[in-house]
Order: sequence, then structure tokens, then C-alpha cells
Amino acid sequence: MFFPVRRAASGPIALLVALTLIPLATQAAPQGKKFPKCCVWRVTNAKAPFYLVGSIHALSKKDYPLPKPYDMALEDSTRFLFEFDPTQHAEFQKKFEAAAKYRPGQDIRSKISPELLAWLRKNMLTVIPDARGEKDERLVSFDSQLRYKPWWIAQHLAAPASYSKTSASHGLDNYFVDRAMKLRKEIGGLESVDEHVAVMGGLSDRDGEFMLQQALTQPDNVDKEFGRMYKAWRKGDTNALWAGDAPLRSKAPRIAARFVDDRNVKWVPRIEAALKTGKPTAIVAGALHFSGPHSVISLLQKRGYKIEQL
Repeated sequence: MFFPVRRAASGPIALLVALTLIPLATQAAPQGKKFPKCCVWRVTNAKAPFYLVGSIHALSKKDYPLPKPYDMALEDSTRFLFEFDPTQHAEFQKKFEAAAKYRPGQDIRSKISPELLAWLRKNMLTVIPDARGEKDERLVSFDSQLRYKPWWIAQHLAAPASYSKTSASHGLDNYFVDRAMKLRKEIGGLESVDEHVAVMGGLSDRDGEFMLQQALTQPDNVDKEFGRMYKAWRKGDTNALWAGDAPLRSKAPRIAARFVDDRNVKWVPRIEAALKTGKPTAIVAGALHFSGPHSVISLLQKRGYKIEQL
């Protein structure tokens, strides 16, 4: 883990990760609450109950019980498809960390600008856990972990301060995973483990450096930005969710498309195949995948499916 000597703020990258990529650690929670609209949609001309559930990956205990539409998706579905199969999480973690490192003989020194490297050496420390768990973690110099790629470092820096009040363990997807497992429902993924790893692991050095620079240089208003995205999710306001991602789409359209739109295009044929089976199903993915002109919802509607927001 990488640790800033002086706290660095984060921005659009942090928000995008919070609303698209799934960390998946299970945690149970109760049920209930009522909101005007939710990030839950139902395909009304499907053969069987078919739901699309937009997730936010960091919530607090006070967000539970959930509004009724989330419970409907849980109760009516016999199959749950997440971004990737959460039962393969151990394999994902292993491959994800492997993808975060350069091959032997390569390291970050030749992959980023000399100015950024100098800043990291001056301002960053690395947390090294004791392998046997007998001693406390140690803080050592940045140069001790040079094989890690820029996007991996950015990911460790890009957790909004709001996460101190929330937790990925209370995230909606983790709640659904936990409930589905307890109810012995069928569980699968829209992507293979390798595909999910490649979303971040396949980033070019140039794009990884951009992510790292963004994580280090964004203004200190990330609490407000995350709060706005969180409120938009609670209200089911996909327009506001899409607007919140506008800075990244403007600065780095290739990265934004890689994280959201490109995956939507790949997922929709797989979602349609699930629809055609006639099996009651809930698709659970980051809320941004159901927002904007190239959303999963829009792409399904173009294929003739009728969808209502609950």
C-alpha cells in the first residue's frame, strides 16, 4: 500500500471507481426504506422477472434497510449476475495484484515523467506488512516498491475521504452477494475474471500516469463530489450520475470509455442471452453503467426491450 507523507486529494477517478468497479467483500444488512426512485429497473417485456440494479460500492450502515425495489430484485430473482463472478474473488485478487506489477527487469522509473517520479520519491512512503503478522506494518521509502504500476498507486490514493464514513463492506453489490449466497441463488458474472482484471490491468503506461496525476492533484472538494454522486444514486438520478462523470470524459475520454461504455457494449449481448433463457434474473453493476446515452438501458432499449425505473 502507498501512503502520502502529505495527504493528497482525489477526484473523478475515485468517483468513477466507486460507481463502476466492484471490490466485492461480503456483508449482510437488513431491509426497507422508501425513496422517490431507485437505481433499479425492470424489463417489462421479458419472459420472467428481470432486473437491472445500479450499485454504489461504498455505503454506511445507516443506508440500510434498502428501499423496496432492491428487495423486489432480491426476492424475485433466482439468478444474480455481477460484473464478475464473486465466487472467484480469490482468483481475481491474485491476478489483479499480478497485473499491477511490471515484469522483472522493468519498473516505474522508466514509465512516468522524471518530474512525477521525483515528486513520488519526495512525498510518498510505502506500507510493508509483516509477513508473519507478528509485528506492526513498516513505513519505508517509495523506492522499495518500484515494480508497481501508476494506476495501482493511484487506486490506493483515490479513495475519497468520504470512505471514512462509508465502507466497501457495506456496498450494495456486497450486500447482494451476501444475500444471494445465503439464499443459495445462482451466481455468475458478466465478465470473466481475466476480463475484469484487464479493465485496470490493461491500461497503458500513459493512461496509468494520467490516473496517478489526477489522484495527486485534484482539489480538496472530493467530499462534496462524492456526496453529490451518492445523493444522485439514492434518488435514482442517472442524469446527475452521468454529469458527475463529465470531468473525466472531458479530460480522458479513452479511459472513461474503457471503464464504462466499452464494457456496456460487451455486456449487452450477454445480458440479452440471459433474458432469452426466461430465468428470473438480477443484473448488479456500478450505477454509471445504467447512466448516459450509451448505458446498458439505452442499448437494451435499442434492441426492443421495454424498461421501467422503480
